[in-house]
Amino acid sequence: MVKKKILVKNPIGVHLRPAGDIAEAAIKFKKCEIYLACDGRAVNGKSLLSILSLGIKQNTEFEIICDGEDEEEALQAIIDLVNREMDITE
Repeated sequence: MVKKKILVKNPIGVHLRPAGDIAEAAIKFKKCEIYLACDGRAVNGKSLLSILSLGIKQNTEFEIICDGEDEEEALQAIIDLVNREMDITE
């Protein structure tokens, strides 16, 4: 299992477009479970609605958790995507 914490600086937070992009990228990793965790809750990172349910706002920290055969690759892909999509601090 690998994980990484991300602090969201984007004033809009994790809204529909980045949440959808995260879910779409996560779905590509068939041999890996991917979760997003925030405020004590962890949700399926392959589900757009689950990601949105976290309500990740500006200045909120969330964690990307990957567990499976291609966990390192999955984690890096999600981090790279978040870096492109949003103003974040690792």
